[in-house]
Amino acid sequence: MKKVLCTSLVLLLIVSGITVAFAAESANTTVAATTTATTTSTAIDTTGAAVTIVPDMTFTGTPINLSLENAYKKMLADSPGAKMADLNRRSADGVAKGYGESVQSLNEAKEAGSWFYDSSNKNMAKANRTFAAAQGPRNYDAELNSLKTDTLRNYYTLKELENQEKIAKDNLALKEKLLANTQLKYKLGTVSKNDVLKAEVSVNEAKDQQIAATNGLATMKMAFNQFMGYSLMQKVALEDTINEIPLSSKSLTDSISSALKSRNETFEAAYNLEMATLNFKDYSAYPSNSSKYIAAKMALLKAETGYNNAPLTVESDVRTKYMDMKQKYSAVQTGKKSVENSKETVRLVQLQYDSGMATLSDVEEAQLGFYSAQLALSKTLLEYNLAVNAYELCSGVGIDTVAIK
Repeated sequence: MKKVLCTSLVLLLIVSGITVAFAAESANTTVAATTTATTTSTAIDTTGAAVTIVPDMTFTGTPINLSLENAYKKMLADSPGAKMADLNRRSADGVAKGYGESVQSLNEAKEAGSWFYDSSNKNMAKANRTFAAAQGPRNYDAELNSLKTDTLRNYYTLKELENQEKIAKDNLALKEKLLANTQLKYKLGTVSKNDVLKAEVSVNEAKDQQIAATNGLATMKMAFNQFMGYSLMQKVALEDTINEIPLSSKSLTDSISSALKSRNETFEAAYNLEMATLNFKDYSAYPSNSSKYIAAKMALLKAETGYNNAPLTVESDVRTKYMDMKQKYSAVQTGKKSVENSKETVRLVQLQYDSGMATLSDVEEAQLGFYSAQLALSKTLLEYNLAVNAYELCSGVGIDTVAIK
């Protein structure tokens, strides 16, 4: 049963890591052709162009050595996400100019004494122009923050799955060593045939775990290549490792204060209140029991509630991310100690087994504990690094944009 649980643990970690990394990604990345020295076959796509197909799961091509910093630079320079962020910024400028033109038209109508002039329309157009002009750059920064976060998550998730594969290989080597030792003991008559059979089963299960880890890594490599804009089977070597980065130096007080001044949610709430106030002025002379008056009044009340709640929502988000960072940091410290202790346990139990004072099941249980502790620490390090990044970003504009109409 312990061995079945071990296999399930590996599969669960692999699947969960991949799911988290790609829940928010676009499926519109174009897969480029890869030319390799490996034997390949050629197919024709619907446009008639030749497409080179790698016949197996070997990642090929001249290796691309990629640091996290260079991954950031590439994504910000030529990724679809960066291009879309720039287009959205230009669109916001266009919206602001459009409202500016409306204000100019209304001014001209006022000077001409035209019936077309409406001061309320002018005030709303001016408010929309001001908001669009100011919010465009803030949205752009938020989109880049989101893109950077996605890059960090995908880069480190791939690295974490590389760690999982290495741990699975090390576990297999440990099981194979135990099998060889058990076979020798059997020949010497110190253990039973049943111990040999159990050791063989453990080796086979460890092989299955390694295959699962390797397949999960290959799946993640393909997804990472798509995200980065590489060919699907391009060989990429990640230069950075998942290390325990320092806790954020930003105090909770400073982060909350900065977030209240910078987060897009606060600007959106203020804008919605301003627009609802201007809209209500248009209907303030209507009978208080009329549908238009009631609708405008309700919209104003909702906007006021949103405006009052926005600071609380932002502060709550910062505090939550702060606590999450601290908790993940503590989990990393616990994980490191667990790996250290379980490794020593394996060594001691192996010595006892060699001297006939422990059973094969005792050794396998110790090895399973060491294997599980390593997997848990690898995943916890990933989550901790992401938590630090989330806390750092939450004190600025954040990663969420505001609709500019």
